[in-house]
Amino acid sequence: MLKKVLNRLQNIKVITAVVSGILLILVNTGVIDIDMSNSIMDTVNIILGLLVTVGVFGDPESHIQDTGDAGESETEQA
Repeated sequence: MLKKVLNRLQNIKVITAVVSGILLILVNTGVIDIDMSNSIMDTVNIILGLLVTVGVFGDPESHIQDTGDAGESETEQA
């Protein structure tokens, strides 16, 4: 069980979700005020937007299947 959790924590998307949950708990318990939360949210959105743009979060080649035919595209195969 612990091995599965540790394996999942190596995924950057899971780490982002865990950090988001921790920040949400901190805001709801009053440790972080709303203004600081909004500032953190803006910063995180900018960073995540940049990471999506360079392909860290959204793998731009995830929809491409290797068929072994290097010269043909998907439309030519259909």
